[in-house]
Amino acid sequence: MGVGQVIGSTTLRNFRFVIKEGEEAKVKRDEFVTVEEAVTGKKVLGVVKDIIISNELLPDEFGRDLRLADIILKEGEYPVPTVKVLGIESEDGLEMPRHGIKPGSIVDLASDELLDRILEQEEGRSAHVGSLSTRDTVRINVNVNEMVSRHCAVLAMTGAGKSYTVGVLVEELMKKKGAVIVFDLHGEFLQMEFDDADVRVYNTEGANTIMVDVTSLHAGDFMNLMPDLTTTQRDLLDEVLGLADRFYDKYDLNTLHKILEVIYDIKKGEKKSEDAEMFPTNVLKSVTKKVGVSTVGALMRRMRRLERMGVFSLNGTPLTEVVKSNQLSIINLSDADERVSQIIVAAICRGVFNGRRRHMKSENGGGIGTPTLIVLEEAHNFAPRSIEGEYSPSRTIIRKIAREGRKFGVGLCIVSQRPNKLDQDVLSQCNTQVIMKIVNPSDQEYIRQSVETVTEDIVRDLPSLSRGEAIIVGSAIKLPVPVKIRERKTRVSGEDVDIVGEWNNAG
Repeated sequence: MGVGQVIGSTTLRNFRFVIKEGEEAKVKRDEFVTVEEAVTGKKVLGVVKDIIISNELLPDEFGRDLRLADIILKEGEYPVPTVKVLGIESEDGLEMPRHGIKPGSIVDLASDELLDRILEQEEGRSAHVGSLSTRDTVRINVNVNEMVSRHCAVLAMTGAGKSYTVGVLVEELMKKKGAVIVFDLHGEFLQMEFDDADVRVYNTEGANTIMVDVTSLHAGDFMNLMPDLTTTQRDLLDEVLGLADRFYDKYDLNTLHKILEVIYDIKKGEKKSEDAEMFPTNVLKSVTKKVGVSTVGALMRRMRRLERMGVFSLNGTPLTEVVKSNQLSIINLSDADERVSQIIVAAICRGVFNGRRRHMKSENGGGIGTPTLIVLEEAHNFAPRSIEGEYSPSRTIIRKIAREGRKFGVGLCIVSQRPNKLDQDVLSQCNTQVIMKIVNPSDQEYIRQSVETVTEDIVRDLPSLSRGEAIIVGSAIKLPVPVKIRERKTRVSGEDVDIVGEWNNAG
């Protein structure tokens, strides 16, 4: 006889039902149910979005339907779930019903088999991320091609389990022999190991340092690294970079310093060095007459300061080493200054995008031959909302990848606990969203406005999610579902510290 019967007025989009006595424990929010369409008798799938408790003083409409209902009810109070209609199973997934649902119709729990069929993904091309929050027996898989090529976002407040969830996604991609780069700001992925996949960790100091090709940097990158430059110093830097681009195929910070030394010697009236012979006399005169000795000296000192950071070089770390099939490359930024982190992210993202574009457009290969997913932790720091007058070195290339990466096999996974600080263009291009607990109203509203697949119903559910639960919505899954993220197989970092426990142990 099912778990209940439809009561009240129904529409093609929602209906209500009263729960049969003794079945109350089976019906909860986010549970999937079925009911027959009035004319065709086809099963209509719906999901419980709310449950109200009504009493004997029901509206006439309720009272009439309850008298018709073939259910024995307890005197007093009646639980009445509200169901959102999802559709009727078809060859193409779900299609909305064309006929109504009659009051008095029997409501059943949707079978696991039905849910498995509707949520089914192509075997071998899907990633197992967890199970339905309401049923451990229904596995949730996402389409890997959709998740990577059309980008994804993992959004949650601090402590809700973002990095843990990203770890699950990475585990699944490594099973597919994926090429994944993770920009790790807090060292939360450093302990990941796989039996049948490689892991390479790049640091910003010490062993295995990630090196950035200076030739790949833009003028704005230098400005970001040296924010206190005066206007004349900035103008001089533009001139020096112009000379380097014009007269050198490749250059590093030492090359830029030598150009400044040439200008400095001319301003001081000293004998020209051999380096000065690289440049036509009229070009040097044009540059030197615009600046004073103190300006040149100040820029030279700042250039040496950049050299001492130890992450800038002539050729940089070859990206063909960073991007490899069946390899997770972790860029450990936990010891890096925020400005340096932005430059590293910008340079690597540019290199990967341009390398993939060269490979796709070249008839004889070259560039980077492997499709790549770039995981960006704390993405609001690297693709922030535009503020007039503010320069973000990495935002431009991240926007470009978000818009065009699909054509060249470069995917983004945007991870953030501050969605309302993310660039709206980038967020809106993420076609799959893994949204965990979010209680900040401005974050909720920003997500709703930025992502067309996120409805008010979904936003309303976000504050009530438990740790480790998410709502997955978008092109990588057949319909929005609440998911309990599965346990990780690899070691986990970044867990909350048991403060009281450590205090007690110290005693």
